[in-house]
Amino acid sequence: MSVVISILIMILILSVLVVVHEWGHFIVARIFKVKVNEFSIFMGPKLFQRRTKKTGMLFSIRALPFGGYCALEGELPEEENDDENGGSEGKNDDPDGSGPKEKTEEPDASGPKEKTEEPDASGSKEKTGDPNGGSFFAKPWYIRALVLIAGVTMNYILALLIVAIIFAFNGYDTRKVSNVSDDAPMTIAGLEAGDEVLQYNGQNITTPVDYSLYTYVAVPDNTTFTVRKKDGTKLKYGFEKTLDIKPNEGADKEENPGTISSEVKVYSLTGKGYKTRTELGTLTSFWDNNRTLTITLQYVSGQATEFFYGTRDGVKGLYVTTWTDRSHEDQGVTQMRTGLSDTLSDEEYVDAYIEYYNSGSQFSKYGFSYTYAYRGGFFGIIGNSFLYVHSLIKSVFLSLWYLITGKLGLGALSGPIGITGIVNSVVTVQAPASSKFFAIAEMTALISANLAVVNLLPIPGLDGGKLLFILIELCRGGKKISAKVENIISMIFFGLLILLAVIVAGNDIIRLFNGTLLG
Repeated sequence: MSVVISILIMILILSVLVVVHEWGHFIVARIFKVKVNEFSIFMGPKLFQRRTKKTGMLFSIRALPFGGYCALEGELPEEENDDENGGSEGKNDDPDGSGPKEKTEEPDASGPKEKTEEPDASGSKEKTGDPNGGSFFAKPWYIRALVLIAGVTMNYILALLIVAIIFAFNGYDTRKVSNVSDDAPMTIAGLEAGDEVLQYNGQNITTPVDYSLYTYVAVPDNTTFTVRKKDGTKLKYGFEKTLDIKPNEGADKEENPGTISSEVKVYSLTGKGYKTRTELGTLTSFWDNNRTLTITLQYVSGQATEFFYGTRDGVKGLYVTTWTDRSHEDQGVTQMRTGLSDTLSDEEYVDAYIEYYNSGSQFSKYGFSYTYAYRGGFFGIIGNSFLYVHSLIKSVFLSLWYLITGKLGLGALSGPIGITGIVNSVVTVQAPASSKFFAIAEMTALISANLAVVNLLPIPGLDGGKLLFILIELCRGGKKISAKVENIISMIFFGLLILLAVIVAGNDIIRLFNGTLLG
């Protein structure tokens, strides 16, 4: 039952996003008197239709609840529209001057088809003031460009609206630091709660989403962070990391897998161009046998702090050992237990922490958290909504870049089937209904931002491909690409997109049967 609900939710999400996109084309087309033959919600046989007397546009609701479309007059250019110069003057051979006729209805079993063009006195032939009867293909380049851009603009606005509503109810995340772990490199750097992390390796961070994206594929050994302190001072910290893994190949390797050690040198960068380097200290981590983990923070001042996770003197737990000068052991060592977790026993907590290090996750992190679910006023909500959608769009471009450079494979892509699996995981999780609603709403915003970016890619068959043809037209001094050539190229690339969609769907189905999507 949950799978059926998830499928219906996914269909609803995609249909809303497509209809909103097409509505953007419709609004701007009407502003510039481009004739709209039909605006349809959903696809397939018509359930309801109504033709406006003023413009002759057909509004319909169809039987298959998948998306919708806005059919513009002359949206698909026909060869007879081209003159000897490739149609640069927008001329055609129509005797009535009405522009190309686009058939929007295919004969099927639903009954006789209604013609969308009725050149009579009924008003279906809208008087647009130009000899081409409102043909999209005959409009100036800037009008065609605005109509094309309008669709993705509506997807962007929808994503922004959804995010703003979520932030109004749940608060928003900021790049301000909420806390810093005691046993992490950022403690040596002096990062404090309330500081803002502005950049990671020279890349701007506008929201925590950006940092997650930058570190998703891999974390380099040498990294830098630019920070704005609470007093407004800008500082830059650098980290140089080395990792040494020594597996045990002996007979006891099952019980004694080996050791992992990590060293992180921490320094500050100041002066002009941040070229002056000042050493601050070193953090070392040593994991042995999945039984003990020792983390040592050594400052240049001589002060040091040691964290010990594991078994000591027959007792499993977390210890903190401190001394002011490590070279003077005769000063003695103070040792104390620290609070662990409210939900886990000491033994469970330590086991989980050592396993976290053993997985390599902690070796790649720096030990700070952002401020989450911050409650702000109206302008804070609006401003951070723009920042968050900006991060969503950036995530699409970064993902595409990761695919191009091979950092991610095609298996990382998900289509409607894969997204349905994610929706199903939200539907079936044990959580309040409000949390599920906002999770699906946030997913809708992400998909809407994805559609906006993907549709703008300069690929024939997409809105961005049509914009590319307009750009080529401008570079040719206003001479349009041959309609026949444009249609052939668009069909070829559209076929390739269909092939990609099939491959992605195949990957989703494989993950589905492997139990990684619907569980």
